[in-house]
Amino acid sequence: MKISKVIIVINRGKPHAKETARTLRETLSREKVTQEWIEAIPPRRNLYRRLGDMRGKHADLIIACGGDGTLLQTAHRFRGTEIPILGINIGYLGFITSIRGDRVRREMRRILHGDFVISRRTALDLSIHTGRKCVPGWALNDVVIIRGDNPHLISISARVGERPLTRYRCDGLIVSTPTGSTAYSLAAGGPIISPECNVLVVTPICPQSLTNRSVVVNSTEPIEMKLEAASGPGQVQVDGMDLAKATPESTLVVRTSGETVPIAFLPEINYYDILGEKLQWRGDGISKPKYGYG
Repeated sequence: MKISKVIIVINRGKPHAKETARTLRETLSREKVTQEWIEAIPPRRNLYRRLGDMRGKHADLIIACGGDGTLLQTAHRFRGTEIPILGINIGYLGFITSIRGDRVRREMRRILHGDFVISRRTALDLSIHTGRKCVPGWALNDVVIIRGDNPHLISISARVGERPLTRYRCDGLIVSTPTGSTAYSLAAGGPIISPECNVLVVTPICPQSLTNRSVVVNSTEPIEMKLEAASGPGQVQVDGMDLAKATPESTLVVRTSGETVPIAFLPEINYYDILGEKLQWRGDGISKPKYGYG
């Protein structure tokens, strides 16, 4: 399949954004590809509600030019369109980006002629019920209830399906997809989950009890979280963006979304090579990570 129209979401706040954009524009123009450029929105208050719905737009491919955060923002804006998203990494780690900024000219020619594979990533639907009010949310990486401005630890009871999981006293609780397992959950001590696995991860943030650890659960079961009566308020975030306040009167329900996210990768890129490169694994101390290249 030859790519004829591309939408580019670019984070111009990245150090090499200008140079990468120029190279990308030249490459796409040379291949006579129709282009539509959209600015990524810088971090700010109420970012989730400022993203804007881009689901009415049409293209053969979306290019997120920045880092993982830019790709996450792009996934939110185009969710449900089934347009593949390709990440060009001019950011930091870049676990879900495929092309390095310095390889755009070489690799984009392949991409434009259909030389890529699609990895369908699990997403999350969230609903926050407070009395008769319901606030919906969606995430590709994770849903987090965190103490926010509350100076004290929060107390959270969690259920998996119809079964109680446990009660936490902690700074917060993360529900992560396999894609998000290398993000906040990993920083909080959670496991790395291959994106092919149909599971979710529940990870406490700085729990008071040292025996509270991450739990991997079946993705077919909803996860319910509720602040206990004696707990103070909390803040609910989706993919690092504030969504709504939570109180002991609120019930959060997280379940696997019916919408997966199609992310494009070069065929030779191996998920485990990415881990080795980004996490600087050295294995036996002799061999070097390849990041998917021979």
